[in-house]
Amino acid sequence: MIQRLTPIFFACVIAFAFIGYFVGISDGVPKPDGLDESALVAKFDQAEIESDPKLIPAVSYAEVSQTAMGPTATWSLKGQALPQPEYDLYTKIEPSEAEKEASSKLRASRRAFNGAPPIIPHPVENTTDAACYACHGNGVKMAGLKASVMSHEFLGNCVQCHAPMPPAPFQDADTSVESSFVGLPAPKEGKRAYPGAPPTIPHSRWMRENCNACHGGPHGWAGMESTHPWRTNCTQCHAPSATLDQMPEAEMFSPDSVPMLPPLDVVAN
Repeated sequence: MIQRLTPIFFACVIAFAFIGYFVGISDGVPKPDGLDESALVAKFDQAEIESDPKLIPAVSYAEVSQTAMGPTATWSLKGQALPQPEYDLYTKIEPSEAEKEASSKLRASRRAFNGAPPIIPHPVENTTDAACYACHGNGVKMAGLKASVMSHEFLGNCVQCHAPMPPAPFQDADTSVESSFVGLPAPKEGKRAYPGAPPTIPHSRWMRENCNACHGGPHGWAGMESTHPWRTNCTQCHAPSATLDQMPEAEMFSPDSVPMLPPLDVVAN
């Protein structure tokens, strides 16, 4: 009995398989439930894409490397500019001698001597030179503090000249070193050719090419701000110091002298 029913059973299975195959071909490719049919289409109308943020237009293989994708598509590798309040260049400024004296003392406390690069008054661990420039390039104001603007062009190694704070375990250690070196006194003001004439620049312009770092607009030090920050060429009226900025050619190329530093007779006086 079983031997006679076995061929009939397999014949029915084969018949059902053939019927299902031909029915499936005639009915088309089955689609899973729950998917929007438009999500499987490569081409969309531009208005449809703008109305539904989940629809992303397809790009060619040549455009893949330049296309931002993924959940961090809005992020960028370049530094982002922090929003800063607008500054009115034509605001009336009245310099104060008391504020100038306080600013001079604060600047002197961050330098080994006048003209030396200032120390870094905050920790710089786990950061880069690009991070330094992000704040000090444009004078970012944050949490009641203001980052000093760089007075020179961007250089690739900030801590080569600017000494950072000691690491956390050694911040309470006394790292002061006694020295009898005395640098040039900080200049108070430049000389004038005649009353009413623009004052000369009383210091060397070496590494101080950006006058706005101390004297300009929102980045200026209190008491040192320029009363006319809208001017863009300071040396058009304010003459540099011939003694500090212009060394004789014989001394400039002498092996015993350092270029762009004041002569020894100026230091002695």
